[in-house]
Amino acid sequence: MSGKTPTPSLKHLAKEADTLKKKLDKLQKECATVFNNPSASNRQDKLKRFYQDCVDMRNDMTDLNNRITKMTKADEPTKMSNFDSKKDDEVKRLTKMLDQVKEMEKKLEPDETEEDYYRKIKEELNSEEDGVDEDEEYEEEGEEEGEEEYTDEEGSYEEEDSEYEEEEVEEECEEEENGEDDSDIKVEPEYELLYDFVAQKKGDLEVKAGEIVILRSVRDDSWWVCENQNGETGLVPSNFLKPHVKYSDLMTEDDPQTPISPRTGKELWGSIKKALSETSATDVLHAFGAVPPGFRLPTSARLHSLNEKHTLLNYGAVKLSNSNLFYKDLFYNPATSKVRPRTARIQKVVTLLEAKNIPLPGEKVVVHSRLARLSLFDGSKFLSNIVTTLAHVTDKEGRNWRFLVKPTTLESSECFVRIAEPSNQIGILIELSVVFSKEGDPEKVSELSCGWAFKPMFEENGTLILNKEYDLMVNGGTPFEKDVEVDPSIARRTSSRFMSLLSRNKQPTLVIKTNAANNEQKERFDVLPSVVVGKVPYLHSMALYRHYLACVLLRDRDNLQSTEPVFEPFLAHFPQLLEMPDLTDLLLERWDLKLKSKSRTDRRDVEVLVNTLVSTFTEWIYPLMHAHLPTYKAGYPNSIKKRAELVSAFKIKGEQKNTGLAAMLDPSIEYEPFDMKELSFSVNGPQCIAAV
Repeated sequence: MSGKTPTPSLKHLAKEADTLKKKLDKLQKECATVFNNPSASNRQDKLKRFYQDCVDMRNDMTDLNNRITKMTKADEPTKMSNFDSKKDDEVKRLTKMLDQVKEMEKKLEPDETEEDYYRKIKEELNSEEDGVDEDEEYEEEGEEEGEEEYTDEEGSYEEEDSEYEEEEVEEECEEEENGEDDSDIKVEPEYELLYDFVAQKKGDLEVKAGEIVILRSVRDDSWWVCENQNGETGLVPSNFLKPHVKYSDLMTEDDPQTPISPRTGKELWGSIKKALSETSATDVLHAFGAVPPGFRLPTSARLHSLNEKHTLLNYGAVKLSNSNLFYKDLFYNPATSKVRPRTARIQKVVTLLEAKNIPLPGEKVVVHSRLARLSLFDGSKFLSNIVTTLAHVTDKEGRNWRFLVKPTTLESSECFVRIAEPSNQIGILIELSVVFSKEGDPEKVSELSCGWAFKPMFEENGTLILNKEYDLMVNGGTPFEKDVEVDPSIARRTSSRFMSLLSRNKQPTLVIKTNAANNEQKERFDVLPSVVVGKVPYLHSMALYRHYLACVLLRDRDNLQSTEPVFEPFLAHFPQLLEMPDLTDLLLERWDLKLKSKSRTDRRDVEVLVNTLVSTFTEWIYPLMHAHLPTYKAGYPNSIKKRAELVSAFKIKGEQKNTGLAAMLDPSIEYEPFDMKELSFSVNGPQCIAAV
């Protein structure tokens, strides 16, 4: 009888890999929970333990991967078909798992403790408050010493600049970490109130904005036990608190340990300008208690205005293949003389119906408009262009919004989404926002996010969501923040089921409805780009634009390999036009008037429809796109009003002469200087090459 240990089968090794996969999934969930919660108890200890678990798991996976890699078909104790392919599958799976573990390990790898981080921040703050004279003296000494100022331990920067501050900060950090205090004075963690909090239940601690409290204990439900200066203890929402930092400029001149340096007026104004530049509009409004804690600067609006990546200039452009030799999402069918349709896995019509219980921005804030921005999102990044819809108020308080299904592009709440190859994590993101100004100062207009809602496009079993109405919870913060409430005072936990039901009815919610495309819409969907979000009112014109693209680029060009620009103003400007709802409405209005004079047969002919659309654009829209119009900003009253006045004047002049081109001679309308680029369409522009 041989003493050799029997070789485990590939099936047995695969079960070991399954066990490691379950451990990995569990570790990822636990790590994400602790990593995203800075207030978790024993957070540093848990993260260190997670890091050690990652190291152990990586070693186990590496060992198992080597055993499977070295295994041959002869080593398999039982006969197995497709041994090599199954072995390769297991190796690939383990390699993927190893990459995940290494990524987690990199995030959890100890770098510097939070105490060291806060010490550095405090040292920077203290060093800024020292006089300019001390800095100049240090620079002169540093020039004489050369590189020694960085290597000499006895003459380091911190010791030369403010030795007593370093010792004080180090002692405070040690006291917070170990609870030790050489001066017999125990330093408690102090927090400052950002907003007023009114006690609503027995056990709550009523506090005012700016008040300093001592943290006694941290709870998992985001309600912390704090003690005020009168010794009263109670619960306070954690997002109402911020760490209290004791700045050195608060010390008095009588303190012998405080080195006071005279500061010039220029230096003082420099500090003020720096503070203002580092403070956002929401920080100021939060400080005054003007907005709920869950309000933020709008993420979707910022991305949309930042560059062209999340606009139809990018997602509406035809895309080149990887070789850049042909188009990958546009094909012409000579047999039908139309664009060859391409189906997509997701083609839905999404209608925004209403938003309920949206908190008000606060007093002394004038709301000019309410907006909803819709896009595709997978939890970590935006995957499409962003479209904007205008909402109307349905009650006197302004807490309930209603969306309208109108033919106008801005007010229409009927949108469509299309994506050819989606992931199971993809969904619809709707961010709600208000355009506002401070009372008495209508010129300074800003935008503020009221929260966001997310609806996954797939159920847990991998099937598409049903076509019905959905009540979505509106979350606070940005789409990248988790478990943030719009208004914590409404969403507090209650022990009573009845009170919990009442609290749920007060929650901010968004109601949407999803529908499948009808036959006419589906025919138009199939010629659109692989990924796009838009409004249903301009779905027809977008489909005709794609048909015209195919005719110009694939049917009518003599040399398909030529990269010469094409003389087509309509192709060059139409995607940009769709980002201006006021001009898009004018185009659709004038186009519809022209089509009414056509016969029924002509209105069904694609070529007639396209030619009429192009001529309408050239006559009515092309001049306006090069007039001195203010930049279009959805919901901004000044921008909308000035643009509406100019568009109305142009429209009146054109109707008097029965042609929009006549308005170009009106001296009251100014136009931009002519540029040849206005007339040319690049067949391989940056939007064509950029990957979606």
